[in-house]
Amino acid sequence: MFTVNELVRCINDPDDDSTRAYEVVGEMVASGDKALVPHLATELQKFLNEGDFYGRDVIADALAGLAGIEALPLLIAASARDLGDDQDTLQSTILELISVDEARARVLLENLSADDSPSVRETAAWALEFLEPDLD
Repeated sequence: MFTVNELVRCINDPDDDSTRAYEVVGEMVASGDKALVPHLATELQKFLNEGDFYGRDVIADALAGLAGIEALPLLIAASARDLGDDQDTLQSTILELISVDEARARVLLENLSADDSPSVRETAAWALEFLEPDLD
């Protein structure tokens, strides 16, 4: 059995080469236990506040796997925070997520395009560019 706390320990373990952390993510996702989502969202904020892009990326993968497209607002907000990295891993997670349900992604991203935060609006606009044109 696994816990969010175990995942955080793996992320913070200087001897873990990310293998165990991503194994725990895989176990979480396979479990389908959506009750873990609020705790993961809290941990995502902690890693963002600490400027820890590795922790952000691992938690983002867990959130995407468990919450699916409904994690998109959290991941867009996380991507809008500049931690000084290239965000390749997080952006890949976002792009994979929006490709699963483009219709729902469009709704969520259009809502985020009206966010109070200019950086969230900009990040949502970036993600919208990857969706097929809306022909409606």
